[in-house]
Amino acid sequence: MANQKVAAHGTVVLQGLKKALKNMDDIKNTYTSLSEHHSEKLQVNPGNFQLLGDCLTVLIATRLRTEFTPDIQAAWQKFLSVVVSALRRQYH
Repeated sequence: MANQKVAAHGTVVLQGLKKALKNMDDIKNTYTSLSEHHSEKLQVNPGNFQLLGDCLTVLIATRLRTEFTPDIQAAWQKFLSVVVSALRRQYH
């Protein structure tokens, strides 16, 4: 949180996840421009999307503790796999 740019990007990432939640039936098309931007302009390594998802999962599990049940974790992982796939789409 000491780095304002990193904190600001974290907010952008969370807003992106919120956008995916609001468009659950069409995440891949919702993320088309975001995938293109990360691939072509920013040249982000596509493996970073999975790493971010893993970090978010650990963070959420740590915060929720026993409330992060196996069923909730399974649903979260399924959601993240679709998000990661959508973000990697432009790389294929």
